[in-house]
Amino acid sequence: MIIELLELYYKKYTDTVQASDYVAWAIDHLYSEPTAEINKLASVRGQLNIFEVEEMFEAARKSMQYEEPSEEKCVSFHVRQLHSQLIMPNERVLSIVKEIYDCAITHDLTEIQMNWQDVSDAIDEFQYGGNPDSYTLEKIHNLIVMHARRLWHVQPSKNTFKEIIGQKVTAIDFETQFSIHLEKGFIEVECPWRIRDTNVILIGDTDIQSQKWEWKTVKELLINKTMVDIQVFEECPLLIIQFDNLFLDIIHTSAFFDGWRLSDDEDFFVFSMHGGHIV
Repeated sequence: MIIELLELYYKKYTDTVQASDYVAWAIDHLYSEPTAEINKLASVRGQLNIFEVEEMFEAARKSMQYEEPSEEKCVSFHVRQLHSQLIMPNERVLSIVKEIYDCAITHDLTEIQMNWQDVSDAIDEFQYGGNPDSYTLEKIHNLIVMHARRLWHVQPSKNTFKEIIGQKVTAIDFETQFSIHLEKGFIEVECPWRIRDTNVILIGDTDIQSQKWEWKTVKELLINKTMVDIQVFEECPLLIIQFDNLFLDIIHTSAFFDGWRLSDDEDFFVFSMHGGHIV
């Protein structure tokens, strides 16, 4: 549901939303969350007054207890959705890249603009610059798809995790689930994982499943180690936590169950919910 809301608000923030978009959104929620306000908005017919419909939409949104997403979040979502369309061959690749690049310029998304600068230049060269590199439409399409695939899986989350980095591991608990206790906070893991150094995998969850005594190895590897870095690759989804010279890779593999949780025991709390979405 949040996906449709982000898409709708992106149109609202960019002044491209239509009254019919609000009604369509309500119709999509008729059976999943049939509040009185949703029913009222979904039943609107005939000539639609944008101001009246927006007022009804706000009432419906509040009845579902959805917060109004920020413009930054909506723009980021929109660019991500555009990018996802380039992972597979698509006849619209040129216009999609142009929209990504224009959106990055409009909203001062410097990193995204830089990521797509070379591809944008190649497209301009092909279409308007005399084409000195002899690009064909097929070559341009392949260039775009290959570039999009490279970027897709290696973009880390913008969360710095500063609230939790720098702490030492104080204990390992594995009675009910794999829990790493920190000086102030914890990491709980309910999905596949592995511990590796810069050369090889040292131990993983499948080793533990067949040999329970190997939990001793996990303790020996991690206790008293300091957490120095955290990287989240949301498209995989993959969480990599570095403890001094070791890396804990946590790979969420379930569409129905949560994967992991990070907390500092106070206000900071991040978890991977079912399907791999990071919250």
